Amino acid sequence: MEGSWRDVLAVLVILAQLTASGSSYQIIEGPQNVTVLKGSKARFNCTVTHGWKLLMWTLNHMVVLSLTPQGPIITNDRFTYASYNSTDSFTSEMIIQDVRPSDSGPLQCSLQNSHGVGSAFLSVQVMGTLNIPSDNLIVTEGEPCNVTCYALGWTSLPDISWELEVPVSHSSYNSFLEPGNFMRVLSVLDLTPLGNGTLTCVAELKDLQASKSLTVNLTVVQPPPESTYQNEIRKSANVRTNTADPETKLKSGKENYGYSSDEARAAQTASLPPKSAEVSLPEKRSSSLPYQELNKQRLGPATHPRVSFDIASPQKVRNVTLV
Repeated sequence: MEGSWRDVLAVLVILAQLTASGSSYQIIEGPQNVTVLKGSKARFNCTVTHGWKLLMWTLNHMVVLSLTPQGPIITNDRFTYASYNSTDSFTSEMIIQDVRPSDSGPLQCSLQNSHGVGSAFLSVQVMGTLNIPSDNLIVTEGEPCNVTCYALGWTSLPDISWELEVPVSHSSYNSFLEPGNFMRVLSVLDLTPLGNGTLTCVAELKDLQASKSLTVNLTVVQPPPESTYQNEIRKSANVRTNTADPETKLKSGKENYGYSSDEARAAQTASLPPKSAEVSLPEKRSSSLPYQELNKQRLGPATHPRVSFDIASPQKVRNVTLV
């Protein structure tokens, strides 16, 4: 009976010693959150005090790497390790090769016989594709146009911008999620080109300072010549404008025969011969002539005047001027 109690006490002492020694194992510094691109490497560090017996790494709640003081226990070739010793600590580095989107999730390092846990999160981002409908755009010089760039399959969604190597009179762009498809980003570039060049669509993941770009050629052509119909319409409009003001036609030297200004009539009247050369007869009839006949007479050739004298009545002299 006494011996059995001694055995029980010995076991309790051993357990107490193991518990005491195990409680001295501590995680000094756990891993930090990491964001990486698909296909790259992800590195995590866990620093612990000396005396540890077993260190384990878990990803998405599954053990992927274990370490003992004698060496690692590797169960997956994508999960490798490195280690660093100092006077008062030990650092374990886990390296994940060729990370995949499925690797995203919580990550932990822990020690056997220790309640301490170091936690972090792995985020794997994917650079998707960029697409512009044509790699050689043909536009009209001086006319506004737009070019659309599509970013598909990116996680997280990228910021899109444009680089222009082409002379323009105006340019602006707007980026937004495609309606009904929150995994596709559109960026529409509005520009008025003045010459040939290149346009580059740039998608960037801000967290990683990583970007992808796509460049297309821009060819500028002259506007099409004016059609015969448009030319005739333009000429017709010019003719109507020119004939709208009769006075303008006179000033330009093209006489409008259906129009006679007061100035022209005044000039015609001023050119008539003076009336002082005529002597009125009591039976004067020329005044009753139409205006056109009067003009004809005055503009006709002149004849010599004849003078007759009445001998019987010298007081009465009649001068007649024949025209």
